[in-house]
Amino acid sequence: MSAVPKDNEAAVERPLPLCRRQDVSVHPQQWGETRGWVLKDPMSLRYFQLHDEEFAIWQMLDGRTSLGQIQRGFAARFAPMQLQPPQIMAFVARLYQSGLVVADSPGQGRRLWESHLRTRRRTRWGLLTNLLAIRVASWDPEPWLRRWANKLDWLFSAWLLTACALLVLVALLLATVQFESLLARLPDLPTFLSPGNLVWLLVALACAKCLHELGHALTCRYFGGECHEIGILLLVFMPCLYCNVSDAWLFPNRWQRIAVSAAGIIVEIVLAAVCLILWWFTAPGLLNAILLNLVIVCSVNTLLFNGNPLLRFDGYYILADLLGVPNLGQQSRALLWGRVQRWFLVHQQAENRSLPSKRRSLLACYAVASTCYRWSVVAAILYMVYQLAKTHDVEVLGAAAVSLAAIGMISVPVSQGLRFFQHPGNRQRVRPGRVRFAILAASAMVGALMLVPLPYRIVAPAVIQPQDARRVYVTVSGRLDDAVSAGAAVSAGQQLAHLVNLDLQRKVVELDSQRKLQRLHLANLRARQGEDPAAATQIPAATADLEDLENRFRQVQQDAERLVLRAPTAGIVIPPPQQLPSFYRPGVLHGTRSTPLDARAQGSYLEVGSLLCLVGDPSELEALVVIDQSQIQFVHPGQRVRLQLDASPSRILRGRIVEFARLDLKVAPRELAEQSDLLVHFDREGIPRPAATSYQA
Repeated sequence: MSAVPKDNEAAVERPLPLCRRQDVSVHPQQWGETRGWVLKDPMSLRYFQLHDEEFAIWQMLDGRTSLGQIQRGFAARFAPMQLQPPQIMAFVARLYQSGLVVADSPGQGRRLWESHLRTRRRTRWGLLTNLLAIRVASWDPEPWLRRWANKLDWLFSAWLLTACALLVLVALLLATVQFESLLARLPDLPTFLSPGNLVWLLVALACAKCLHELGHALTCRYFGGECHEIGILLLVFMPCLYCNVSDAWLFPNRWQRIAVSAAGIIVEIVLAAVCLILWWFTAPGLLNAILLNLVIVCSVNTLLFNGNPLLRFDGYYILADLLGVPNLGQQSRALLWGRVQRWFLVHQQAENRSLPSKRRSLLACYAVASTCYRWSVVAAILYMVYQLAKTHDVEVLGAAAVSLAAIGMISVPVSQGLRFFQHPGNRQRVRPGRVRFAILAASAMVGALMLVPLPYRIVAPAVIQPQDARRVYVTVSGRLDDAVSAGAAVSAGQQLAHLVNLDLQRKVVELDSQRKLQRLHLANLRARQGEDPAAATQIPAATADLEDLENRFRQVQQDAERLVLRAPTAGIVIPPPQQLPSFYRPGVLHGTRSTPLDARAQGSYLEVGSLLCLVGDPSELEALVVIDQSQIQFVHPGQRVRLQLDASPSRILRGRIVEFARLDLKVAPRELAEQSDLLVHFDREGIPRPAATSYQA
């Protein structure tokens, strides 16, 4: 230990007017190989974790002990460790700022008030820089828990926990055995995100979160802890609940702390298992939709967020207790930052000895992984927020929110780096060669990343059909009299179907009679023109009337001939996708899906534009993709395509873009229009037209 200068001996031996607070509760803990202490401030409900050495210094502060006495007492207890008076004063100052010690001197009220104002300013600044997680309101549930906790102890009984484990096992077996069927029953993404289902999705999220946080609170109370805060948190601008169970840090048994942290996850897993089983055995309807929303909310939320140890949620605290490292994120980042400093600085600093020596490399890797994952998650969330704002024409607000959140994230590491290099001692210890190498390497990596083309994927509706198949449409509406069977081999020009249109047949008969009468009338006028001058003057008009009748007769006769639909080429008859009829006509069974080639469709009325069938080779398939004009610039021949079928969601087909149209699409595929996969409007003839300019590929 270095000697203290003589002019400072009096100050070092003068009693410190600081005394530890007597109302702070003290709880010993064991973190792996290290012993520690947890201090609870009953006034502010704040918790502090101290190592054995720090706790010893705090205990020595009784208002009469001097710096020299603390220094000598520490050296005697923790030899060969040594502390200098400035180090002790720096630690005591942190204790004072944290409110763990009080000073017996005038003006303490004003200083405490100034400290409170600084804390409030930091809190407000934190709200501005962390717009992705804002606490809105909170209340104290402890009176309710004190009243009901003992009555709900049966929730932690062995038989109930065993039953819950069996339920989860049954749900896993069901999901494994019936995986294909489960995927087939799931709704498509537009249906799942429709406004009607979003309401029930939010209801499911609220119910799951209430049970989740209640699980934390009841478990903490069951092991003897207290819960004084449950509130509403705006997480990515969506309301969620949070529960403060920091009292679990007081439990000496780490498995009790793990149980409190895992309680919410267990509740959501059990809830998802029960809802999955009920959803499987219920018919489609409101209850079925609510159960599905609960399954998705609980499972996705547990896997991606609550159970993920890389984010500061339940999984993080579970991992911290399993590793025996309190403040896992902070200590792992401090360890990583210390190793970075030792690489850049001349004089190396020793690593934190309280951390397990065998797990320091693991903690450093955790710091890198958690930081990268957290930044990637936040970047994805900010991108979705911006895209959502852009979709609703509030792009400026979205850009402002994203910018504020990004500034809040970047400001912390940037300010820390600036403070580090502003310190004169750090600048003198820097190794310039390694700094230049790091800057060049980072610049090269950024430049290389900028040159790498990032993948950009677009999602568009598509229709699977036989390649080069010829479509046969109804050009004259009528009642289906007969049709060939699906799968029949036909030759070019062979009859495929025959329609009956009584109105058209009546017109044919009427026009045929009218033209025959007009011929007789014209012949009579020509016979009388020599004797009757008036008859001669009527011949031109009668001739024109006859020509008009002949043209009209030929037109309706051609229409009548088009009632017979023929194969445009040789091939196999392929039924069209099942669809509902667009308009009501007698003979149509509304509410059922069929194709014109089905036996039950005989006698139904087919409108103009109805797809009768396709003729081609069913073994050769192609996909017709409808792409919005805002995305057509990203499409070019040769690009890879992944197709997900509605009939088999788990099966992914792969292909490539062969060609795409240069002119916009005029008629939308009826299959996409009727399944709401594409926004369309129907014209007067019932033909679906794209609502926005689109192209076909």
